[in-house]
Amino acid sequence: MLHVRMIGKPGSEAYRTIREETGLRRLVDGIRPVDIIVNYGLSGDRLNGFLRSHRAARGVPIINKYAGISKYSAIQKADGAGLLVPESKLSLGRGDNRADWIEKRFNSSRGYGICAARGRERMGDKYYQKFIRNRVYELRIAAFLWVPTEEWGIFKRHGDKNKIAWNFHQGGHFSGVHDRSAQVFRTAVNMSKTALETLHMGFGAVDFLVDEARKVYFIEVNSAPGFTEFSANTYIRAFKKLPETSLKKLKGCANL
Repeated sequence: MLHVRMIGKPGSEAYRTIREETGLRRLVDGIRPVDIIVNYGLSGDRLNGFLRSHRAARGVPIINKYAGISKYSAIQKADGAGLLVPESKLSLGRGDNRADWIEKRFNSSRGYGICAARGRERMGDKYYQKFIRNRVYELRIAAFLWVPTEEWGIFKRHGDKNKIAWNFHQGGHFSGVHDRSAQVFRTAVNMSKTALETLHMGFGAVDFLVDEARKVYFIEVNSAPGFTEFSANTYIRAFKKLPETSLKKLKGCANL
């Protein structure tokens, strides 16, 4: 049985729930041994400061150590890996119809900051993305590289066609997918695996848009995903398997 420790984003309800339901303990100096660390959403200076101040983390593989890449960078890397993505730019050219574009923040959650494009110039903390008007639903894949893809969660998100974003606070809602046989779901699962490997992540909630032609567009990966009551079991089951997984496999998830 491996000694797995967790670190995570302060205030994250999902992070707290996973620890309570799985028995996985937080990383604390003085608790030894530590075989693997799982990071649930710490990034940037906050993560670096935590690692500097905790001796117990030194030399230990960390799953999702490189989480926190900006949404724009994630789109670029996914595009470079051959995934279908909505066209994204830092500024709009003269030939771009502004009405076809939306603004998105480099780093945000819950859809905050998404709006119709209001200008053309480069913005300090936002980028422009081509709006997929003929979308029929969104997909979220709860993906974990240490468990078989058959155990990943697949969830549809629906919303008001007149709204740009379908996040919960804007009226969007998720439903579970029980029949996974459709090609669109298999495509999203395969794209999720590629996205995690490309972004050097061992797990994440991978979001997609699906249009009327059933094209699947990669949007982003959330490294500190929240979940609802009906989706919580997917995350809890996956994290419960960590101590039973081989250290070699988990090191592979940490050293992508």
